[in-house]
Amino acid sequence: MIQRYFLKRFLLVAHLSGFVLAGNAQKDSARLNQQVEVVKAYKPSVANAQKMNLLPDINDTTKFRPDLSYKTIGHPITSGFRSTDVRAYDQYQREITFPGYGKISGGIGSYQTPFLDFYLSNPNSLNGSLGAQFNHLSSNGSLQLKGGSRVDAPFSYNKALLFGSYVLNGVTISSELSYQRDMNRFYGYPEAIPANILTDDFTKYFGQYQLNQHGYFSLAVKSNAASKALLKFNSGVKLGYFSTSSGQIEKEISVRGNFDYNFGTFTGKLKAAFEHFNTDKVTTIPDLEPTFSRTSSWLQLAPSINYQTEYLTLEGGLNLYAVTEDPNGTRLKLYPKAQFSYHSSGNKLIFHVGIDGYLQNNNYSKIAEENRWINPTLEVGPSNHMNVLSAGIKGKITTQLAYDLGLKYSKTVDQYFYATMVENRSGNASPALKDLTYNNAFEVVYDNLSTVDFSGNLAYTSSNLFMMLSGHFYNYQTNNLEKAPYLPDFTLDATANYKVTDKILATTDFFLTGPRNIMLKFHHPIWSSAMPPPPIYLQTDAMAEINIGAKYLFTKKLEFFGKIENLLNRKGEPWYGYTIQGMRFKVGAGFSF
Repeated sequence: MIQRYFLKRFLLVAHLSGFVLAGNAQKDSARLNQQVEVVKAYKPSVANAQKMNLLPDINDTTKFRPDLSYKTIGHPITSGFRSTDVRAYDQYQREITFPGYGKISGGIGSYQTPFLDFYLSNPNSLNGSLGAQFNHLSSNGSLQLKGGSRVDAPFSYNKALLFGSYVLNGVTISSELSYQRDMNRFYGYPEAIPANILTDDFTKYFGQYQLNQHGYFSLAVKSNAASKALLKFNSGVKLGYFSTSSGQIEKEISVRGNFDYNFGTFTGKLKAAFEHFNTDKVTTIPDLEPTFSRTSSWLQLAPSINYQTEYLTLEGGLNLYAVTEDPNGTRLKLYPKAQFSYHSSGNKLIFHVGIDGYLQNNNYSKIAEENRWINPTLEVGPSNHMNVLSAGIKGKITTQLAYDLGLKYSKTVDQYFYATMVENRSGNASPALKDLTYNNAFEVVYDNLSTVDFSGNLAYTSSNLFMMLSGHFYNYQTNNLEKAPYLPDFTLDATANYKVTDKILATTDFFLTGPRNIMLKFHHPIWSSAMPPPPIYLQTDAMAEINIGAKYLFTKKLEFFGKIENLLNRKGEPWYGYTIQGMRFKVGAGFSF
């Protein structure tokens, strides 16, 4: 939900030739120190620099991320187990340093956790690239919930990708075909699991397996960086298909284009995007049967003018949205946007300030990815980010030490929050928590939200050592809800990588998430005229995670590695009732060819 920065996302990746450790913050903070390299999912490309990073980012259209997110937490709690099980082998963040045709690596870990990564490409092609990748991670282990019950908590993630690009005179054509298959089980319950839970209609998803499959095809055309044409463009189309084992199907078509035109002193920019979604068997009211089909069409136009000198950048424009939703009709939203930044000589000091706003499309596949234990029939409404004000300063203290400080205020209308539905069947007017019946498939509540976010990042890089410290401190104000569910008071991430010898590499990281508020909402059928009791708010403990690992380079092509994750054996609940795995051990090997 409230997902990282819309204007900027700082992504520093601490890498050890095969280990990848990612921390979330502002994107362009990577410029603080050129020795820190920002990486994306591994997409091998040809040697020519013009042919690199050409695959279209179709997701960067009207599906804008919200101002804040459950993923801003140090443990990205998209799924309770995933935050600590896959960090070293995150299938979405890769760094490959070998110059050959590919790499295969894999291993096994505790909780019956095998993993496998495979990459193949043609690095020596002169006019294009062609490659494939496959990633697998699964676990068949069991764990003990906070209420004392022991449950099976299996999961699996699989991704297959074919990609390619071809460089013509002045433009590059690139394409990607992807298939992702993820599985998880509804296993969570905050108290001792009732004996009749499998026959209780209120907990009808408990014990069920949810299978999500997501496939898409994308095609993009981009003007090359070396082109001298006045008009620069980067446009693409994406066809997507998302399905679940519970019967929901989402079909998507996206078209987007970014255009820059050089007027001499000024540069005109236009960002245009159109998305159309059709989703089957979903509803906005959980007590009603899912509607047969819901459709939505999103159009965004964002024109702006940019003025830039050696040390000064000014940009101003508008964000215009036209949204048609069935059965809600059409609405228009207009937001001003402006950005000012000042760069000192050598970028030793950068000051920036800006204003923005946007309408967020919370389409079904996005929500299902963010919270895999949500009620699968539920469709979440759009979020209106009316004001996003930001300011910050960053720079270099020395050539090895860089910093980034930021302050952001945002106001969001109709922000969604996850809530746990409960029923009081005990007959007690003031029931204890153990007296309640819980639904472990989450639902959402809406409210207006104001957020103040103070962030800071500090990075140090030398020939043998990389360290990064990143923190966020939040203040929230809601209109109707007493608390802002699942939003942390603060997050603190620290990462260190050290080259012990030419053959031995060591890494450690620490993630701390402040307390979060949990909302227990009493179930209120739409046909009932009685007022439900007020919601119950609980506060979780802080979540802490320490990981350590090492890698041994046996030869130039063969490596062995091991990792201990969740060293403190903290069994927190990123989602209420869903305890994560404790301490885990992983060993494996990788071979480059």
